[in-house]
Amino acid sequence: MAERYDAIVVGAGAVGAAAAWALADRGAATLLLERFAIGHGRGSSGGPTRIFRFNYAEAFHVEMARHARDAWWELEARTGEDLLRVTGGLDVGRAARACAETVRAAGLEVRRIDAGEVAERWPALRLPDDAEIYFQPDAGVLRAEHAVRAQARLAAALGAELAEAEAVHAIAPVGGGLEVRTEARTARAPTVVVAAGPWAPGLLARLGIRLALTTTREQVSYVRLDDPAPLPTVIERWDDGVRADYLVPDPWDPGWVKVGLHRGGRPADADAPGEPDAELEARARRHAAARLAPHGPVGSTQACRYTLTPDERFVLDRVGPVVIASACSGHGFKFAPLTGRLVADLVTGAPPAIDLGPFRADRPGLRP
Repeated sequence: MAERYDAIVVGAGAVGAAAAWALADRGAATLLLERFAIGHGRGSSGGPTRIFRFNYAEAFHVEMARHARDAWWELEARTGEDLLRVTGGLDVGRAARACAETVRAAGLEVRRIDAGEVAERWPALRLPDDAEIYFQPDAGVLRAEHAVRAQARLAAALGAELAEAEAVHAIAPVGGGLEVRTEARTARAPTVVVAAGPWAPGLLARLGIRLALTTTREQVSYVRLDDPAPLPTVIERWDDGVRADYLVPDPWDPGWVKVGLHRGGRPADADAPGEPDAELEARARRHAAARLAPHGPVGSTQACRYTLTPDERFVLDRVGPVVIASACSGHGFKFAPLTGRLVADLVTGAPPAIDLGPFRADRPGLRP
C-alpha cells in the first residue's frame, strides 16, 4: 500500500529542507527524502559557510535577498540558532560596478573605497592599489551545515516526515499525481518537489522534463590566519562576468578563511567521487598568498557540485504535478528559506512574494 502525502520533497539540501519547513508550516502532510544524511557534503549544500550578499546586477536578486534575510532571521528566532552574521562584504573589479549601482538604486548602502582603507580596516587583507572596490555593510556569512539541519529539524517539529538514506529510484505519474519509489517505501502525492541539486537532471528526465543543466565539480580550500581577526567577505569578479575568486571568513571560528573560484570546476557526474583537483588547490594557495596576511598551509580541501543553468538563474517553476526547485548555479544558498516559501507557493497555488518569471522552466535557452 502506498503511503500518501500532500507533497513529497526529493532532496534535503538547503532548498529541499526549506521547502519541507514551509510546507509543514502551512499544514501540508510532507515527506522529505534524502539519499544520504541531512547535512552531507556530496551535493551543493555542505561545508561550514556560505556568503550572504545583496550585491547583484539584477534588481530581482536584490529584492530576493531582502526577503531572504527576513526569512533567515525568522529561522533563527524559531530555532534559537545563530545562523547569519553580518561581516560586511567587498566586491572587487570593474564588473562589480553594475552590482553597486543596482544595490544603491534599491536604497541599500554601498560605497566605493580604496585599498588603503581596506588595509586600515582589515590589516589581514591585501588588495591591489588600483583595484575598484565597493563595500556593502549588510553582507555576511551563513552557517551552512547548521542552517540545513535547523530547517530540517523545524520541518520535523511541524509534522514533516524526514527519511534519510533513501535514494529515489523512480517517479511516475499515477492517478493525477505522482508515485515515488525508494528501496524502503512507495509514496504518493498530488505534487512532488524535485530539489535534488546535481541529481535533479536525471530525475526530471525520467518525467520527460529535459532542461539545459550542467553539473560541475567545484572545490574550495581552507587556510588559517596566523593572527586571527574579523574579515569581510571578498568577491573579486573577473572581467568575463562569469568567474569570481572569493574569500569567506568563518565568524564562528575566527581565523579560518574559505578560498575558492566560482565556476572554476569541470563537468562531472553527480556520483563521481573524484580526487581533489591539484590545479585548483594550487590556485587557492596562490590567491590566499596574494590576498591574505601570513597564514598557515591549506588545512583542508573540499569538493561540492554546482548544477548550472546557462544564465545562472534558478529554476523555480511548476510543470504539471512537478515543482522544480533546483539548478541553484552556485549562488542559491543565501536565498534558501525564501526559496522554500516560493516552492510552497507553487505547491499550494498561493501567490508568490516575488515575480517568478525570471526562473521559469520554459525560458529561452533553458531547453536543450
